[in-house]
Amino acid sequence: MLGRVPRRAWRWLLRVALVAILVPVLLQWVIAYLVGSDARILPPELLATKNLLIVTAHPDDECLFFSPTILGLLDRNRDTVGGLLVMSTGNNYGLGETRIRELQASCKALGIHAKRCVALNHPELQDNPKVWWNADLIQAVVHEKVVEWKIDAIVTFDEGGVSGHLNHRAVSAAISQYAATNPDAPVIFTLTTASLLRKYTFLGDLPLTALPFTWRILNALSYPATTADPKDGDRVLVANTWVRYLKTRHAFAQHPSQYTWDRHLYMVVSRYVWFNDLKRVERAAESGSQPQP
Repeated sequence: MLGRVPRRAWRWLLRVALVAILVPVLLQWVIAYLVGSDARILPPELLATKNLLIVTAHPDDECLFFSPTILGLLDRNRDTVGGLLVMSTGNNYGLGETRIRELQASCKALGIHAKRCVALNHPELQDNPKVWWNADLIQAVVHEKVVEWKIDAIVTFDEGGVSGHLNHRAVSAAISQYAATNPDAPVIFTLTTASLLRKYTFLGDLPLTALPFTWRILNALSYPATTADPKDGDRVLVANTWVRYLKTRHAFAQHPSQYTWDRHLYMVVSRYVWFNDLKRVERAAESGSQPQP
């Protein structure tokens, strides 16, 4: 009898492990292939955007963090024109010119035209993990591109900056302030920062991330919708298909100067190359705020 207990325990352990593996993979398949275009999962403000702008801090951020969003939106709506505004050339180690060339190749792999793939080289916006960038300068540059490219949706970092990098967080703070003080700002979504443990769990974190979307996913599986309750538009969940994941890897391969051994591992285990969850930022026009003088 005593000898049977360990066997039963092992059988249960194997069953639990199998469920832990299969559930996230199945959920990723459901979100990426079945319900990803439903308005309750991906609101029309993003799905129907004409001119999308991704704002990052350094070349390769677009691959390491935002590729599910970029590819998910551009693949689902061929009328969407993607744009990438990078606040620095990533010149912290003197590789700025190299990284600009790599960025252009990455943009091509992601479906972003070269004319809308821009990395700044401003003296006040240099890659430095110890420097908090000038918020007014960032807002001015972003607003310039919003007007020039007729941007109607922006995606950027949240206050945690995904990795906690000061440059990432400065970009987030500046654009959040831009949204709060400028009634003409387009709709803005920020990428949710996950804890270190949740960040490196492959698809293991997807069930927890998708928990607030459970009812919406079930509804989307039952009947499709092109419009959604306004409250459903505050949160977004975008998952890479396997093809888009391979595109993500191909795009990051265009950054050979950054392809160290740990980045090989990152491109497998990081949640950010498999799925993104975004949160909508309240704008001045919605909160009733007035623009600052």
